[in-house]
Amino acid sequence: MNNRFRKSERLNSKLIIDKLFAGGNRSSAVFPLRVVYMPVPVDEAPDSMNGVPVSVLISVPKKRFHHAVDRNRMKRLVREAYRTNKGILWDAMEGRDFKMAVAFVCTTDSLPNYHQVQKAVVKALTKVSESVETMAK
Repeated sequence: MNNRFRKSERLNSKLIIDKLFAGGNRSSAVFPLRVVYMPVPVDEAPDSMNGVPVSVLISVPKKRFHHAVDRNRMKRLVREAYRTNKGILWDAMEGRDFKMAVAFVCTTDSLPNYHQVQKAVVKALTKVSESVETMAK
């Protein structure tokens, strides 16, 4: 398994993002993040999702972090934690007939350290992968 975070793994389809946040999708809170995810049928997946089972969006609201430096730092922390632990979700997605769109949204007002973010991302990915197992049944 390659631990790179390629451009093709980033969720950038406006249509999928709108569907993801429209409501009715699964969500769970793992401090300091909220994870929103939904399955995307292979035939509805945009070309940008080709070759990857999971596409990720990382959002840090300006309302929470007023300075761009802090927003960028938080995004970097989440991106790095996801990159090193994405195997949890990718292994669960192996052999599935759908892809996943996942969004990490920051919910804290203070900048956490890397270990807190990594712990939250691992817990969130585990929850999503358990949900993938139940979706397949």
